[in-house]
Amino acid sequence: MAEMQALLDHLGGLLNQLSDQEKRKLSLAIGRKLRKSQSARITNQQNPDGSSYQPRKNQKLRDKKGRIKNKMFTRIKLARFMKLKQEPQGVGLGFMGNVAFIAQVHQFGLRDRVRRKKNSPVVKYPTRELLGFTSDEINMIENDVLNHVATKL
Repeated sequence: MAEMQALLDHLGGLLNQLSDQEKRKLSLAIGRKLRKSQSARITNQQNPDGSSYQPRKNQKLRDKKGRIKNKMFTRIKLARFMKLKQEPQGVGLGFMGNVAFIAQVHQFGLRDRVRRKKNSPVVKYPTRELLGFTSDEINMIENDVLNHVATKL
């Protein structure tokens, strides 16, 4: 988050020149690009710093139809679970509903039950950063703001 604050300090003067409607439009456009970028990073099973997620423990690799299932977070990265929320300061990107709890457990490496049954074992999950800014995303935000301001002046 420190990187984002530094970016806001750097671009704050330019953003103050925009009207509220232009700020909303720009923030939603940037939010959509961030959601796509975050989803692609989750698909590649990478943390924002570029390191790989810690792999999950060995499981039964085949489901009933014979397909091999080994990717984590295949549904959590979909747009219906990863929502954009318009806020006065900009736009927020996060998870909604039950998916938010699962994402929180993995984001911070918390303890949770393996299944929702009462006698299910409690496991400490490794930290897998689902949401976070990469250096490419920070550069993309900066370029989008500069391009938007340049076209308005």
